[in-house]
Amino acid sequence: MSARRPVRAELTPREREVAALVMDGKSAKQIGRLLGISHRTVEVYRAKLMRKYGAASTAELVHRLLAA
Repeated sequence: MSARRPVRAELTPREREVAALVMDGKSAKQIGRLLGISHRTVEVYRAKLMRKYGAASTAELVHRLLAA
């Protein structure tokens, strides 16, 4: 997730933030605390990312994000 590496799916700025923290291995609660949002909101963003990337699990999402 960088300016040099294009992303296939169109992501909002918040989705990019959540994706970066998911790739760092952070939990929904940790991400929520870092971004000042509810862990449930983080779960919604993670679900949107999983849909956009066609991932069935968080591990698969991370793999697809790294491959993008």
